[in-house]
Amino acid sequence: MASPSPVSGLRAIQYSGCFSSSYPLQNQGSYTFQSSGACQNECVAQGKPVMGLTSGTNCFCGDQLPPVDTKVADTDCNTPCAGYNKEFCGAANRWTVYLTGSTLNSIDNAPDSKSSSSAPPASGTAQSITTAPGQTVVMTVPAGSSTASATPSSAPSSGPNKTGIAVGVVVGVVVLLAIIGGIFLFLRRRQHQLAEKEYQRQNSVSAFMENGRPPGTSHSTGGDSRLDPRVFERRQSDGSIADNEDYSRRILKVTNPDRG
Repeated sequence: MASPSPVSGLRAIQYSGCFSSSYPLQNQGSYTFQSSGACQNECVAQGKPVMGLTSGTNCFCGDQLPPVDTKVADTDCNTPCAGYNKEFCGAANRWTVYLTGSTLNSIDNAPDSKSSSSAPPASGTAQSITTAPGQTVVMTVPAGSSTASATPSSAPSSGPNKTGIAVGVVVGVVVLLAIIGGIFLFLRRRQHQLAEKEYQRQNSVSAFMENGRPPGTSHSTGGDSRLDPRVFERRQSDGSIADNEDYSRRILKVTNPDRG
């Protein structure tokens, strides 16, 4: 804060109390020879009806008094002003607040800090509202600094979801085990089928070697069912029989007795 230029026609300042918040006043910086008169010059030059002093060196200006619920005991503002040690200029996180006399109109207090979610904290910091994915995050940064570089402590992590990764790994392992199990069962069944075929082939070869003929060949040595046993015995010595005759039934022949 540069040395404030004198402003002519100043009215007397009016003490409003000691506050634990500077909202909605704006910090004008520090001054080596700070006093209530120096801060009044600064704020009246800007047309601001309210001023506050803190830490003995810093001047704040604004259009409203701090919220009523941030008002504290006067004894809390016990730091002497750097330029005039017979008066107090707030304290650490405390503001001695005055009306500058720039207007005769009544000055209202800002909304209570409990009902105003946009009020910045009492440390003289500015507030920024940033929309994070899926939610609104309120973060505070030092006054005058860039909010673009500030990182809200409540912002959700942009890293991958660890739970999702773990679930994906488990599912992948289960699927892989299922595939391996399916391949094992298929190969085992295939091997069983091959072994069964080989067993059947060995049985066929053994049967052939034992009986001297391929499996399935009839072992029956019986004669033609059409043959009468007695006819068969008789015809063996007389010669072959006609294959187109049925000798299984006896044929009765009728002869004419008149024929000799």
